[in-house]
Amino acid sequence: MSISWVHVLAFFGFAVNALSVASVVLRLKTLQKPRSERRAVTTVILPITGASPGLEALIGTLNDQTLPPRRLLISVESREDPACRRAEAMVPLARFPVQVVVAGEATHQAQKCRNQQAALALVDEKDAAIVLMDNDIVPQSWWLSALVSPLVDGHSDLVTGHRWQQVARHRLGAHLVTAIDRALTLMPRPGSASTSVVWGGSVGISRSAATSMDLAGSLDRTLSDDLSLAEYATAAGLRTLTRGALLIPSPTALDLASAWRFAVRQYRIGHIYRPWLWRLAVLSIGLRLAIWGVVLYHLLVLGTFAWAAAGLAMLAILKQYLVGEVARRIDMPDPLPVRLVQWLLGLAQPLVDMFHFAVLIAAGSTRRVTWGHVVYEIAGPYSIEVKERLPFSAT
Repeated sequence: MSISWVHVLAFFGFAVNALSVASVVLRLKTLQKPRSERRAVTTVILPITGASPGLEALIGTLNDQTLPPRRLLISVESREDPACRRAEAMVPLARFPVQVVVAGEATHQAQKCRNQQAALALVDEKDAAIVLMDNDIVPQSWWLSALVSPLVDGHSDLVTGHRWQQVARHRLGAHLVTAIDRALTLMPRPGSASTSVVWGGSVGISRSAATSMDLAGSLDRTLSDDLSLAEYATAAGLRTLTRGALLIPSPTALDLASAWRFAVRQYRIGHIYRPWLWRLAVLSIGLRLAIWGVVLYHLLVLGTFAWAAAGLAMLAILKQYLVGEVARRIDMPDPLPVRLVQWLLGLAQPLVDMFHFAVLIAAGSTRRVTWGHVVYEIAGPYSIEVKERLPFSAT
């Protein structure tokens, strides 16, 4: 049998998918729940806006932490923000002090960053550690300790984890976001400054490190707390640890339209702050989609290369199985119906890649970003302007 360019393309597709599977296997081999639990006086900062329906459940998870926080600072934009009343109603439910901070309106930065800055102004000498978190996560009982322990041990100056999407409702958007985001989470990352990412939804930093990197200043004139934190930490020479086991559950019930908006916003921010990584994503997903297209054309039209289509599908299903094993390893397994749908998406990998590729292209088409109820115009990574404020979300 002569080797054609189609054979070469198919084998290249095998190699790409096999490397993707290998990255998950590598994570599984090294994955274990944190064992060290150190004590430290820790202030937790939570910026919120809108109705914040999951806030009560979030307070419950903080009540159950093995390391109780010194206090929780919930930061909102204004007293007119529904989040303000919601936060004040949560104060009696907490087993630790809760303070609601009114930040004021942002003008040249993300409102989230402005909220975080206002809360950071209240950090004092009693705090050994500071933790930033998002309100759409449901952290495990050992979450706070896992962020703080490496700081106390002197192993790291800044500790972060990863969001772990969990399907909370069987909607196509939720399943697509889960499949795509989990794959990105499990990708190996070199330790270079250009690829480093600090997830602002779950990050711990010692108070001394926060001072040396100017944590509050890193949140000024930026739309992305994640990527700006990474840049400032790298510039200050901080020892940053991304804990492999810190996969923080983030329930999602997005429909297809909401999933599209969420994914485009996330990639648009990436396009602004890490353009070469956005280009790499366009190239890799576009290439994989092209490989699938060629293989499926030969299978469905010419009746050949069935072995290639079957091999690619089996690798995709194997990866989905291993991703489920990652979740099970750290005690947050998916229900069987969710796993079955994720396996089906493995079989339908070309459709997932089409959605992913379309999102990437849309993300590179404009520098206007709508986040929450605020519309931003971005001229550059540190040239942000608030253009419009929409009504606060009622749900």
